[in-house]
Amino acid sequence: MDKQKKRYLRIKLSTEKHKLNPEYLSAEQLKELDEEVNKLQALQAKIISSKEASKIKVSSGEVVESYCKCIEQFDSKDEFYAVLKKQGITQEGFKHALREELWCDKVLDSVAQDVPKLDKQQAIDYYNKNKLNFSRAKTWKLSQILITVNDEFVENRHESVLRRIEEAYQKTKREPFEELALRYSECPSALEKGQLGWCEEGKLFPEITKALQTLQQGEVSLPIETEVGFHLVQWHEQKPAYIAPFEEVLPYLEEKHTSRAKAFLQRQWLSSLVA
Repeated sequence: MDKQKKRYLRIKLSTEKHKLNPEYLSAEQLKELDEEVNKLQALQAKIISSKEASKIKVSSGEVVESYCKCIEQFDSKDEFYAVLKKQGITQEGFKHALREELWCDKVLDSVAQDVPKLDKQQAIDYYNKNKLNFSRAKTWKLSQILITVNDEFVENRHESVLRRIEEAYQKTKREPFEELALRYSECPSALEKGQLGWCEEGKLFPEITKALQTLQQGEVSLPIETEVGFHLVQWHEQKPAYIAPFEEVLPYLEEKHTSRAKAFLQRQWLSSLVA
């Protein structure tokens, strides 16, 4: 089953790292892949032969459940089986590799189960020092019409663009903004009828941010010139600047602490295992 497992790990690592099956990789990529596969296979063998692993069981039900989840990633069972066949992996070999992978995962979970709780005072100190990481600038749900300036094309020279954007602006007084966006805008958002979604202050052109400060909900701005061209913008909803309180951030900090602590305990255990 070692060859079967190696083939399983080969296709798994290849698709995870390169988003491709091994047969589409270059010679250099295949060389690196095989080195990683050999290392992972050797590490899994050490984990499985450890005293901690002797206390862990993987049920047939868990293997079947994992196997079915793999099949669900394909359009059909036939496609899944065709991929296995192409990679030289039997169904039994695949299940064997899955079982050992599940076994290793359960062992690593078990060696990292005694994670100390997050000290609340340390969490408060971290929060107070990093409040900006838990804040949000003012945001608007925007739509826009953009006509770019590009002197290489006659219709996109400054004068032509200014004339076209002013024409579009006048039409917003009697025609739906969405239809005009489809007709005039050169922004990819034109395909979404001009909708940009939620846009955060600081990530918009300053000229647009300045206009938004005085713009009423649903009102269309006058033409706004930026470094890329001329815009018409319209906001539908807005959210004020916001700093999440400590109580809201605490579950995230606890999860982050637990994740890091588990990873640390697992690395320690693996280092001692390899040594």
